[in-house]
Amino acid sequence: MSESPLSALPAAEPAVPEAARRPADPAAWLVARVDMLLRLGLLGIILLMAAIFTVRTIPTGHLADIGQATFISIDNLQNIGRQMAVVGLIAIGETFVIITAGIDLSVGSLIGLGGIIMASAFLNGWSTPLVIATILLFGLAAGLLNGFLVSVAKVPPFIVTLGMLGILRGFAYLAGNGLSEALSPSGATTSFTVWAQGTFLGVPTIFLVLAVIAIVCAIFLRFTRRGRYIYALGSNPEAVRLSGINVRTILLLVYAISGMLAGVAALLLTARLGAANPNAGTSYELDAIAAAVLGGASLFGARGTIFGAFLGVVLVNVLANGIEIDPANIDPHVQQVVEGVLLILIVWVDQWRKRRIASA
Repeated sequence: MSESPLSALPAAEPAVPEAARRPADPAAWLVARVDMLLRLGLLGIILLMAAIFTVRTIPTGHLADIGQATFISIDNLQNIGRQMAVVGLIAIGETFVIITAGIDLSVGSLIGLGGIIMASAFLNGWSTPLVIATILLFGLAAGLLNGFLVSVAKVPPFIVTLGMLGILRGFAYLAGNGLSEALSPSGATTSFTVWAQGTFLGVPTIFLVLAVIAIVCAIFLRFTRRGRYIYALGSNPEAVRLSGINVRTILLLVYAISGMLAGVAALLLTARLGAANPNAGTSYELDAIAAAVLGGASLFGARGTIFGAFLGVVLVNVLANGIEIDPANIDPHVQQVVEGVLLILIVWVDQWRKRRIASA
């Protein structure tokens, strides 16, 4: 089907900066300024937390003698980078889905089952490239199934992906018998595990994978026609359909991207740990959704960026890591409280924005 220009579609997120330059549109100007403040504010929160945890973890007195971990140490920063990789990948996938006003709750369970499949494949003597291709195809297939049920069967995304969450997790337990599985019969470290646990120029290799994928996805969303269609679909699906754009194709695309990135996350997490566990990825979907929303994505669609999701992932992981190594032994549940407060605050601001636009 030929695709018509987007001139007839309502302006979506990429068009906001252009609208902001038009003084005759005060609502768009206000939206652009609030977006900028939110992003700078999130970056400011990250820097403030990093500064606090750096000061609090500086060894003093007897703590300096027992080797207390410091937040700013190279080893700890590398650890944060490794922790970011998995949640960061699925947060990018969630951003694609959320921009279309959808949601994907199945990615955490997909990581768990993908890891079990990966371990079984290695134990049966499959080569590393074949295992990687298999897990990527598995993630793609799961994402396409979600997209098909949402776009063709017209089942709400929440119901579809909630059902898939249970299905995939159940299969993970059945296939793995509820137990962890090593990636080799003897439990020896594989070359893939060595790569996933390694660094390149001091940067964890799996973080570099996240960075490359984030850059590619950001370019796709910002500068390609398909990327603009995704934003437009989240803004006004009916206008997109009337413009001759295949809505089903766009929905299949975003859920396929989410599923495939969850497959990449399964590969990286399982390789880094050196074993598969049916519990792997539990609640990761909630962390990914929170990171995307903290980064400016709107659950009502048409808003969200890869850079914002990346900042959200940084915030979540800096908070979790800082609490974990804090010498005061802070209750780890404090992280959930802080994340929850920030999440509610940012969604409230988003609602205020929408009301402001409507009344302008």
